[in-house]
Amino acid sequence: MKEHTKRSRLPLVLGLLLLAAAVIWLGWRLIRSGESGIPGETEQQRISYIESFGWDAGITRVDVKEIRIPVDFDEVYEEYNDIQRQQGFDLRRYRAHSVRQYTYEISRTDDDPVPMLAHLLVENGVIIGADITSAQAGGFTGALAAD
Repeated sequence: MKEHTKRSRLPLVLGLLLLAAAVIWLGWRLIRSGESGIPGETEQQRISYIESFGWDAGITRVDVKEIRIPVDFDEVYEEYNDIQRQQGFDLRRYRAHSVRQYTYEISRTDDDPVPMLAHLLVENGVIIGADITSAQAGGFTGALAAD
């Protein structure tokens, strides 16, 4: 009879172990999502971040839209994420998330010949990605911190 009792407890023990693992994983995810990051909830916080790299972001943003970070990164998105990783971001953590993309027209001086755009990706008030793009046809995309 004792052997039968041990076998009937096995599914219960395994179930409790799985439940404990799920609780630990969920707790870790909640803690990580609450990590302090670069504040980007307000317009002033986003402009201050851009200006911290020596760019002039003007007074207001040019555009804001919701984008979805793909689950599977193709070659182009992997290259884009490499730019993010150079700056301390990693969009792999945000796969399948919808985030806001704020776009600002930026310059180093008032007479910059080439218009530039800064894009900030923000989730839950935290900046999770940034880049600069040449507004000219055939332009480039690079790190916000790059000259």
